[in-house]
Amino acid sequence: MNSRQRSFAVATMVFASIVLWLGTHPALGAEIPVPKDFSYEETKPLGPVPFSHKFHVTEKKLQCPECHVKPKLFEMKKLAASSQMKMAKLNEGQFCGTCHNGQKAFATKDAKACARCHVKK
Repeated sequence: MNSRQRSFAVATMVFASIVLWLGTHPALGAEIPVPKDFSYEETKPLGPVPFSHKFHVTEKKLQCPECHVKPKLFEMKKLAASSQMKMAKLNEGQFCGTCHNGQKAFATKDAKACARCHVKK
């Protein structure tokens, strides 16, 4: 192999390595847009529970996989789990209760904290 062929082979390997690396890493500086806020309405007899992605992502610095991959607490489809989200399950550590356990965030079991999530209409 002459020097020209060797240079071409090295350049091809470098280019392929960069393409593979970019394929597994998001573009530098690129950000995933924060989804819009929404509200869980199936919360009777208490008021609805608004959920702010902006607050959890920008203020609390949580990343999408923390809730949507491991452990998969929520599907990516908005309100997919809302019919299953009962206070008993949250208090057992499922869904929001995974973090809202009194250690990482205020506890769902804390009766004094109801108004932190449930809002009056």
